[in-house]
Amino acid sequence: MDLLRHLEFFVTIAEEEHFGRAAGRLGMAQPPISQGLQRLERSLGVVLLERSSRGVRLNAAGRDLLPRARALLQGAEDLRRVAGTYGAAATSLRVGTVPQLSPRVMAAVATACQERAGGPVEMTTASTSELVDAVTAGQLDLAVVVHPALLGALRSGPVVRLDTALLIPADHPAARTGEPVVLRSLRGLGVAAPPRPHGTAAHDLFLDTLEQRGLVAPVLPAVDDRAALVLVAMGRAFAVTADPDLAAPGVVRRPVAGDPLPLRLRVVWRGADTAPATHDAVLAALGGGAAG
Repeated sequence: MDLLRHLEFFVTIAEEEHFGRAAGRLGMAQPPISQGLQRLERSLGVVLLERSSRGVRLNAAGRDLLPRARALLQGAEDLRRVAGTYGAAATSLRVGTVPQLSPRVMAAVATACQERAGGPVEMTTASTSELVDAVTAGQLDLAVVVHPALLGALRSGPVVRLDTALLIPADHPAARTGEPVVLRSLRGLGVAAPPRPHGTAAHDLFLDTLEQRGLVAPVLPAVDDRAALVLVAMGRAFAVTADPDLAAPGVVRRPVAGDPLPLRLRVVWRGADTAPATHDAVLAALGGGAAG
């Protein structure tokens, strides 16, 4: 059991007196919070909260243990902060990004982090699910992930939208007009996209959006934009990219007609492990346009 994480659930629920509000404050779904609290109660051998249709309230045990839980959480935070002061000059800031970022944006993120950290920056590229796990485990200090995603107890910044374009085989009828492409005209092509385990929520939302706009397309897994570009060049798929420089023979770039298909990103981190100024610097490197 992750004691500190479940204690954070308990403290948040106690303060909000409502599972839904606690979930919103922690930026996660309600069921994992409820399950985490139940695991904590089973581990301690005591019920901490009285549940009702109107919300939750502390019982006698909960009232007694709440300040102790807060003290443990604060102690863990202080331990991480003090430990971080030892050898800080030799420690790299560890930053993760999803492969959907263009090399230009990745370089801007790395430069911004280095300027803020005043030292070396270690960059990692991985899927959203892998990055969330790595930040949660303390293996990364912060990461840029695709929104939406299940973040657990991680903190997150505002959503940033990056403009995208369609990549279409040059011999496809939709590529010949030079006009924005109506998505349903791409029927018959697959869609080159990251595998679902790389980011389940974002993957499902993307396919739902295509279906709402009249296009049901089989997914051809592409771990990054280069893999997607190959599938498009082979005439098997179309792709959506936020990299303005991505190109290959036999592939044309077109805007999508109607509502855009932006790449939604957000910065995630664990507690107070990194300075807010670093998050702001990464947001500025991404473009800084916060949106829902």
